[in-house]
Amino acid sequence: MTAARLAASRVCGGGLVRLGRPSRHTSSVPGRSGVLAAVAILVATACTGGDGGNSPAPGGDTPSVEGSGSAAIEEFAAAWVPDVKAAALRGIVDRPGLAAKSIAGHVAELAITDTRIELTGELDCGDDSCSQYATVTHQLAGAGEWSYETLVQSKLLDGQWLIEWLPGTFHPDLTDITTLERVRTLPSRAPILDRKGIALTPEREIVRVGLEPRAVRPTTYAELANVLEIDTAALEERVEAAQPTWFVSVIDLRRPDYRQVRDRLLEVPGITTDSSRRALAPTAEWGRAVLGTVALANEEALQSAGPLTLPTDEIGVSGLQLAYQQELAGTPGISINLVEKGTDEVLNQVLHRDPVPGDPLKTSLDFTAQSAAEQAVAGVTDTTAVVLVKASTGEILAAANAPGPTSYPTGFVGRYAPGSTFKVVSAAALLDQGVVQPSSSVQCPDSTVVDGKRFKNYEPGIVGPNPSFAQAFAASCNTTVVQRADELSGAQLATMASQFGIGASWQLGVDAFSGSVPADSDLVTRAADMIGQGKVEASPLLMAMIAAAVDSGVPRTPTLLPELAPGSRLRPLESNLRSDLQQMMRLTVTDGTGSTVDLPGLPVHAKTGTAEFDEAGRLGTNAWMIGFRGDLAFAVLVENGSSGAHDAGPIVRAILQDLPDDLYN
Repeated sequence: MTAARLAASRVCGGGLVRLGRPSRHTSSVPGRSGVLAAVAILVATACTGGDGGNSPAPGGDTPSVEGSGSAAIEEFAAAWVPDVKAAALRGIVDRPGLAAKSIAGHVAELAITDTRIELTGELDCGDDSCSQYATVTHQLAGAGEWSYETLVQSKLLDGQWLIEWLPGTFHPDLTDITTLERVRTLPSRAPILDRKGIALTPEREIVRVGLEPRAVRPTTYAELANVLEIDTAALEERVEAAQPTWFVSVIDLRRPDYRQVRDRLLEVPGITTDSSRRALAPTAEWGRAVLGTVALANEEALQSAGPLTLPTDEIGVSGLQLAYQQELAGTPGISINLVEKGTDEVLNQVLHRDPVPGDPLKTSLDFTAQSAAEQAVAGVTDTTAVVLVKASTGEILAAANAPGPTSYPTGFVGRYAPGSTFKVVSAAALLDQGVVQPSSSVQCPDSTVVDGKRFKNYEPGIVGPNPSFAQAFAASCNTTVVQRADELSGAQLATMASQFGIGASWQLGVDAFSGSVPADSDLVTRAADMIGQGKVEASPLLMAMIAAAVDSGVPRTPTLLPELAPGSRLRPLESNLRSDLQQMMRLTVTDGTGSTVDLPGLPVHAKTGTAEFDEAGRLGTNAWMIGFRGDLAFAVLVENGSSGAHDAGPIVRAILQDLPDDLYN
């Protein structure tokens, strides 16, 4: 190259022009589409003179030459988008159909969702050709970015500057006999751990049961319904919409569950199976509402799963598995291989990134405590929630929800009237304000009227004449409490509720309800609030935390994930108040409504409750029991239960019998 030509080349390569146009692209990966941003391109200014542009010919005539070599490169760079069509490349590329076909083929094979071109090299132009290096950056669905450098060449053909499309234009390693193939690899999913480091969700073997549409017969769906509880109508629609050789998923089963139905399943026409592995708890029910589940991605879960997730991936769809999907899933690996067409021979690996395993998620849960809670609720038919808490720290040791398997975390987010278990709070307010003492002589009539509203005890004649306030509390006497509603303001009740942590801000990593107690000025509403009815709402987790506060003397916010801020200490209870509440909760177990339960072991302190509800005109009751033994606090809720002692009590007894002594310390 002459000095003049070199100088001209450097001038041509020195200018910066930002070009681009918006393009709408539908990904080749199912379920992904979007509007691509305008392609930003850094290009050199068009060359003139000896670079092949329009320049005066000898004699003063200008030859009929369209555009310039550099302009053709710039125009091609702007046109190269994933969904480019041949029509858009006419007048830009010498073989627009071949170029568009090559780009489309690689977009499909490599799952490219976006492409950016940056002209970065020095423009090199001759009389009838120009070339310039470009950095090509592809966005690979589920695998991130891939960048490489390729050479773009333009030629003067029949008086027009056009890009010469070669296999190597797309990627420099490509030839007429090679192509690129993509291999994406998912790492093993990291487990969720208990407080001692035990893996609660290790990867376990599953069997994926499906149908092959071409092998389905008229009897398939009826026979399948006799083996599995599935929606065969929806399944039939999916099979009809599938290709003949597709695998249409029916159900995923743990290996032990599959063995129980294997022989009958394999007799169903069209059934096919495949083995896989998935992060799973010990059973389908075990901790499901908190730990969550892993399954094929759904639209809602995809929204928070991160840019490296595909609709075909198995991801967390509920609980902690959903909330910490990106941390647990890790980063997929990706390989782009250069292969000989028509063979499996890999000639070169043009891109390789190893999969990066996710990070285990440590929780405050205790494997032994969770197992005991799950065993205690096994077989229940009504919605039941159990929450166990380490009282001195606020750590959640177990949260079981039944009947299962259920992903709804009743124990954390359920909003219920707590019934008489809330008398722990209202009694604390009465004691704190000096309205009563545990030894105060009170009345417990079967019913009483507050400002025109009649209140009654759940059971008539529950205590004898002139009981002490502690005895009335232990017997869960409603009338004793509501008769003092005019001696306690709504603000005073709400303040005491706040001191116990009701309505506090919780950071658990998953949704949870910390309760609500309004400062009611209406006397009747306040009377109802004081016995856990009215406008008072609580979750089982909140009620376990209230029992924990009486146990330790320090109300706290709960902890599920140690990596988040640990449970905050709230204002400690006055020592006399704590002592009085402990005395009355112990009396509930020895001489009150909890005495029929026969709670084992070290002294157990408890409060029972039966909360009335009106659901769409249907009147019913829910049963509660809260309390503590040693450093373990608990709350049990049973929907449609007749009483705390009758329905929640046996569950508490079963849990306490199964727990080792170290969990009480």
